[in-house]
Amino acid sequence: AGCLNQNQIDTEQVRAYADPITENILVAMNEDNYTKYSEHFDATMKNVLPEPVFQENNALVTSKIGTYVSKEFWKAESENQYTIVYYKATFTQELGDVIVKVVFQEIAGETKVSGLWMDSPKLREK
Repeated sequence: AGCLNQNQIDTEQVRAYADPITENILVAMNEDNYTKYSEHFDATMKNVLPEPVFQENNALVTSKIGTYVSKEFWKAESENQYTIVYYKATFTQELGDVIVKVVFQEIAGETKVSGLWMDSPKLREK
């Protein structure tokens, strides 16, 4: 029976850090501000997403779905040491929801972003 509680998440507790960090990332994309964008990234994320890659990705995202407008919390999951939080975001040039998936991990007492994905019909277009 102990296994059942493993994936239980205190949504309010998660949203207390996830909402502001995710908002910060999305606003930083609008501002094309890498320092602000990567502020909460763990070391691995900073390595795989250095500033030139951010600028390239950001230009692509902006050209396809426009700029970030707002987000709505959708759900949160727990997997091993990670907490995965999903948002339905609105962008200026995407008619439907843009799903923003942010993976958080606590490292040395700090909440860090260990993964970040965005998905929408326009982003899936080649």
